Amino acid sequence: MYRYACVAVVLILGCGIPLFQTTDVSILDKDNKTCMYNNMMVNFTVLYNVNGTNSTANFVLPETVNTTGSKCGEKSSVMILHFGNGHSWSIHFIRNNDTYKSDNITFTYNLNDPKIFPNATETGYRTVENEYKMKGIPINHYYKCMSNDKLVKDGVTQTFWNVTSQAFIKNGELSQNVTVCDADIPSTTVPPTTNGTTPGTNATTAAPTTTPPPLPNPETHTYNVSNANNSVCLMATMGMRVSYNYHGKEFQINIEPNRTTAGGKCAESNVSSLTLNDSNGVVINFTFIKSDSKNFFLQEVSVQIKVDVSETFKQTNNTLRYWEASLGSSYMCNKMQAYPITANLSLTALDLRVQPFNLENDKYATAEECFLDSDLSFLVPIAVGVALGFLIILVLISYLIGRRKSRTGYQSV
Repeated sequence: MYRYACVAVVLILGCGIPLFQTTDVSILDKDNKTCMYNNMMVNFTVLYNVNGTNSTANFVLPETVNTTGSKCGEKSSVMILHFGNGHSWSIHFIRNNDTYKSDNITFTYNLNDPKIFPNATETGYRTVENEYKMKGIPINHYYKCMSNDKLVKDGVTQTFWNVTSQAFIKNGELSQNVTVCDADIPSTTVPPTTNGTTPGTNATTAAPTTTPPPLPNPETHTYNVSNANNSVCLMATMGMRVSYNYHGKEFQINIEPNRTTAGGKCAESNVSSLTLNDSNGVVINFTFIKSDSKNFFLQEVSVQIKVDVSETFKQTNNTLRYWEASLGSSYMCNKMQAYPITANLSLTALDLRVQPFNLENDKYATAEECFLDSDLSFLVPIAVGVALGFLIILVLISYLIGRRKSRTGYQSV
């Protein structure tokens, strides 16, 4: 899957609106062939006035948009995305012989939208135009940039990351060739450059760093697997986040229930499995086994992430022992906890409850809690404190005994 964020705005949590969505857009030419394609995640943060006080609106480009006005040309192409109550976002591409680039991004927002701009003092539309300096991309290449970037102007901050874009597409076929942004190229040690031309100065300019905005907690959802009799044979409730290292960079993705389908198999040779397929290009497979006649646990996790049209991140570990509980019970862990899978992959689960075997009446059995949820978890810091106290007392006693011996060792001559 292409991941293209022509623009996204810096994430600030608030407003109760989900701040991560993927918008997949294809623009067709007069022959009904794809001439421009973008897959993007876009967030907007806008400062506006409420009775003389600055307020902040946070909203996203939704998955469904209207592309009226978009067009592809020989030398110039524009993608216009209309959404919500009168808002729009557009990006302009220009071609120069054998390369193309984006030179302008325009964002228009409607202050009359009460859902996004409640109690706004001002009304009407506001437009922000940003010059966007993308390096030249060879024709028949797509552009990929998983790092984030910012556009800041007139109280609007735009940040974009996980970018894949292609304009001036030939014959409706997306390219397999990629041009990667500079920020995604693994960094090497570069001597610092001095500010100014005066010899001997110590002032240096550090290379800029980019950090993706923090993710909100993943949304909790219950996923079911049914058998041939249409009875639920596996249930799993969780909020799930995938964290992975790709080409030396760290990335995180929340599994979104509204775009995720569940599948799997139940109790075949003491094995049950659950597969979560997020339409954003993430597939997670959980394999549970019966360790004996008494317990079950999660033995294997396999993850595939479509990072772009030609590359897939794949990781598997079949030697795990997570989420263990007695057969006839469910496993539960409400606290958010990270589970390492491989050196480059970990899963973070929130509000977790799972039962892969012996499910009756489509309901969870009595839960066995994880240690973090148990009433005993508070004893850990107490035990550590008591141990440290005893250690301090032991050291103090040893010191006093040693000092006393040193004194009695001196005799008068």
